[in-house]
Amino acid sequence: MKDKNYTEIFEKISDENKKEYDLIIDRLYKSNQNSNVSADVISKLFGVGNGGGFRYKGDHNSPLIIVFYTSGEDTFWRDELDEEFGTFVYYGDNKKPGKDLRDTKLRGNEILESIFAYAASDDLNERKKIPPIFIMKKAGVNRDVKFLGLAVPGVNIISEKEWLTAIWATNKQKGRFQNYKAYFTVLDTSSGSEFKRDTSAINLAWVNDILAGRAYNSEFAPFVWKKYIEKRGYFRPLQCEKQKLAPSKEEQLPQSDVQFDIVKKLHDICIKKDGGYAFEKVSAYLVQKMNPDIVDIETTRNVRDGGFDAYGKYRIFNDVQNTINVDFYLEAKCYSYNEQVGVKETSRLISRIKNRQFGILFTTSTIHSQAYKEVIEDGHPIVFIVAKDIGKFLFENENIKSTEDLEEWYERLFCD
Repeated sequence: MKDKNYTEIFEKISDENKKEYDLIIDRLYKSNQNSNVSADVISKLFGVGNGGGFRYKGDHNSPLIIVFYTSGEDTFWRDELDEEFGTFVYYGDNKKPGKDLRDTKLRGNEILESIFAYAASDDLNERKKIPPIFIMKKAGVNRDVKFLGLAVPGVNIISEKEWLTAIWATNKQKGRFQNYKAYFTVLDTSSGSEFKRDTSAINLAWVNDILAGRAYNSEFAPFVWKKYIEKRGYFRPLQCEKQKLAPSKEEQLPQSDVQFDIVKKLHDICIKKDGGYAFEKVSAYLVQKMNPDIVDIETTRNVRDGGFDAYGKYRIFNDVQNTINVDFYLEAKCYSYNEQVGVKETSRLISRIKNRQFGILFTTSTIHSQAYKEVIEDGHPIVFIVAKDIGKFLFENENIKSTEDLEEWYERLFCD
């Protein structure tokens, strides 16, 4: 594809000349200056509708093509791409209390059931019904979008039964409803296709063949996608090495107002109760919930704790006979969001883990850049769990959607 943004080809692209254009990972495809639906890029690229986050063409039991459009703005149901593992978590389209899980306008949850059923089959004819899935994200301005990748149902890092699960949640009004949480693999398409080998670019002419029912037999179909169709359990995720860089203060704080308020409330409760010592019990509880392989953890006394607030054991290979338990220390810092954990605090923990295997620094705030850099550069075995991580876990895993929920949760678990 020529190095053009989508504005330049907005009126030029057609079914006849799509062979001239490619989909490139993380490329921005720009709309024209209008913000109305006529400027929608996704519908022009893929031949699907111009509205909603779940778009498809064809019968809902066997769609020809699916496009996930994620804005990243839904606080309660935020789709998430993990670049390190090449996985994408997508939430279904039922978000209203009093409705059946499958009773949605676009029938998205029914479609999820269908494609995951096909993915679980060993029958090639059934697997050929799995449609190509393209992930697009809101970016730039107006209706600009970024291409995140070609996805397939399932991942190789969790069991097949966990690929599609129905979860209960509540909305702001405490209404209860079920929705699907689905795991997808973003494929590494760098081996190319019959049309052009050894390129990660996906030629847009494939879309024409997809819509004509020739997705699998097309010369433009990526080799890796065809191999996934042919072989159940085959995944080749697009994995990116995670750079170890010190994140900014803003990057360590919760990204949504709701989660920010939840973490701030947790800090305020613990400080009000006993000056912050209560946070040690909260930290020990949450760390073990965050990672079930932590099989034992005990908090220390409130004073003269020896430079750490808890110690425990992390079990390696939990389900085999000769498991290994690795010791660790935990340091809990109940700081307000405008304070930062500095070199003094991290050095204190580092000095203690000489007799243990690793350390965890758990804080309602953030880590100062200098402290973060020293831990990374010197290779100290320290795990940082900061305000952003706490807010996300409480929100997604403890079902805490408000400060009132947080208060109820704290009273239930930590008050005698």
